[in-house]
Amino acid sequence: MSRDSGSREFVTEPQELLEALRRARAQSYWRESSSTYRQSIITWIEKTKRRGTKLKRIESVVDHCVRGEQIPNHQSS
Repeated sequence: MSRDSGSREFVTEPQELLEALRRARAQSYWRESSSTYRQSIITWIEKTKRRGTKLKRIESVVDHCVRGEQIPNHQSS
């Protein structure tokens, strides 16, 4: 976990997410998304208790990134 200069906490991106984005060649959309959106998604992924659920959420994020879309319930303004 890291902090920015405004003392906000940032959750570390799960390695599984980064690897899935790399395999799908969708890293650029992810990196260009707002930090607020990325933090919302990371928190959503990390809140899962079951590995299967976590993997489904990662798959959904990657699918949306490939299409150049944000996940509707996590869209940043």
